[in-house]
Amino acid sequence: MRPLALLTLLAALQAPAQSFSEPHFQGYTQYLQALLGFEFTPAEQATIRRHVQGYFAQGRRENIQTVLGAGEQLAKLAQQPPDLVRTAMTMTRPDALLGLHKAAAAGAPDSQYLLDLYYQRNPKLAEGHPNGLPLTRDMVEADLAIKHWLAREIHRQPAPAPDSTVLQQALSAAIADHARLSPADQLTRARQSGEWARIRYGWARASEIDKLLTRQDMGARLTPQESAMVQQVIAGFNAQLNGMVQQHQQSMFNSAIQNMKQNSETIMGRGTVWNPATNRWEQQGGIVTEYNGTVRVP
Repeated sequence: MRPLALLTLLAALQAPAQSFSEPHFQGYTQYLQALLGFEFTPAEQATIRRHVQGYFAQGRRENIQTVLGAGEQLAKLAQQPPDLVRTAMTMTRPDALLGLHKAAAAGAPDSQYLLDLYYQRNPKLAEGHPNGLPLTRDMVEADLAIKHWLAREIHRQPAPAPDSTVLQQALSAAIADHARLSPADQLTRARQSGEWARIRYGWARASEIDKLLTRQDMGARLTPQESAMVQQVIAGFNAQLNGMVQQHQQSMFNSAIQNMKQNSETIMGRGTVWNPATNRWEQQGGIVTEYNGTVRVP
């Protein structure tokens, strides 16, 4: 074993062990519930408690750090609006599930347990590839909801909301083609739920001009009055941007001059000065030397 690796191992062994505590467990389970989107039953909490107690009893540092980190994240999230937290968790969920799948495939029973709980609440409609995700109903519902939002809110067409017949057709089509999707495309489909949550959150809080800008960016038709409003706003943005660019360029120019000066002084020094101690001219700073190691003299 290399000396550095040995020192790292010894430091880890000598580090004080973190003991299990109820706040650790509560923070971890509450974070998991928010991340997975459902609450655990008392029996499920008891099983997860045994998993967490095992991490601490066995000194499984990576798992312990996950538990502690979840509690820290939960404390930060508590400072945010609940709607924003739910949106963020929904957007994060596919990547969290992907991580659980990878850990379960590597033989982690605790990860498999959490996956089993998730798919009890969200039944698989089609299996996923490695590095992909299984198909669940919420993915299809979110995809339909986004399409309906695009029709009604962006293009302002009188599109009817998807009914049970449309949903069933969409589910059948998604089930039929899920296996043909690449892992990356399966993950993209899985992220539709988070995308729909993000759209709902943002659109509900968008101003009318924000909505008009979005419609224009997405190719929707605007009335002449709306186009004029958008152009006025864009002109204001451009004026602000040009001012920022000029300030940035000036700042960059000044910074570049200063950097060139500093680099010159670092390499060439700041001229020569007379050193009474050595009774000769010597370079003031800089790293340019003669081949014999003495400083340049005039």
